[in-house]
Amino acid sequence: MHPTVDCLRRKPYRELVDQDIQPARYHIAFGPVVDGDVVPDDPEILMQQGEFLNYDILIGVNQGEGLKFVEDSMENEDGISASYFDFTISNFVDNLYGYPEGKDILRETIKFMYTDWADRDNGEMRRKTLLALFTDHQWVAPAVATAKLHAEYQSPVYFYTFYHHCQTDTRPEWADAAHGDEIPYVFGVPMIGATDLFPCNFSKNDVMLSAVVMTYWTNFAKTG
Repeated sequence: MHPTVDCLRRKPYRELVDQDIQPARYHIAFGPVVDGDVVPDDPEILMQQGEFLNYDILIGVNQGEGLKFVEDSMENEDGISASYFDFTISNFVDNLYGYPEGKDILRETIKFMYTDWADRDNGEMRRKTLLALFTDHQWVAPAVATAKLHAEYQSPVYFYTFYHHCQTDTRPEWADAAHGDEIPYVFGVPMIGATDLFPCNFSKNDVMLSAVVMTYWTNFAKTG
């Protein structure tokens, strides 16, 4: 038997699950490992080569997916300062790309693209554009790339954006639909009311939206 497998089997399960795994900022803790066996190469390369089943795909994003990256860093209710905006983007580039040649140009390009030049001194607008940066980088760009690769091989592709979130006391007023905010609507939670996991004030509109979302999702599963 492989010594690693033998070692793992001797461990109590609590020791395995009670690990506080902290990924580097802006990275994920559990991604696919290119092991040459289950995942023979980088998934993007495999997709570019058409090495995947040709199936219908429904894929989408929420409007403000990157909320947790902005929420962690709130200075006050009025948004964020120019210095904090600059620091966050520098930190973002450092964590994701290290210190390559041309890093300064990359950092300044990101700042330029995610500054609202018509309202550049507005702290709330800075917060909004910073949220857009994290949403685009972590979710939107990968989702669009995946959808495009599928579509190139004539797989039927459906892409949605989700803008709504339920009303809850724990969410700041300025937040858009964040990561996971579509889940209660997919599973019909508004029809039964607030739960521990979704402590929302569901309205009649929430119930109607949930019915529509469930119809879209199940129609797609049944008929494509």
